[in-house]
Amino acid sequence: MCGEVQANLPAYVDRSLPRIRRRLVGLHLRRCSECGEEFARQRDVSTGLGRLSQPPAEPPEGLLEQLLEDAARPGVKGRVAVPARGAVSGARPALSVALLVAGAAAGTGLGYAGWRGARAARSRLRR
Repeated sequence: MCGEVQANLPAYVDRSLPRIRRRLVGLHLRRCSECGEEFARQRDVSTGLGRLSQPPAEPPEGLLEQLLEDAARPGVKGRVAVPARGAVSGARPALSVALLVAGAAAGTGLGYAGWRGARAARSRLRR
């Protein structure tokens, strides 16, 4: 009985359970402390999720000033640490291209090997 009641708890919490079933679940919850505790947990989670979906009443203090200050700063390249500037600005395009090609080749090879393995496994199952 507890398994069936606990399976119906999400619908009981959001009040989408049919009326007769809702009454039966409610009766069981009054008698079973374990199911009652699970109901309380699910109700708390549902309440918390409901609060998260509501937008805050007002933006935090100083948000507009912070956004304007951030907009006045230089772009990403201007804020990146010095050692990373070469990679961000494309100072070594040959290395970047080589790494991209190697990654694409490795991905293609792994995909092909997986496809061949799955195909071989299917043919063994058919025999």
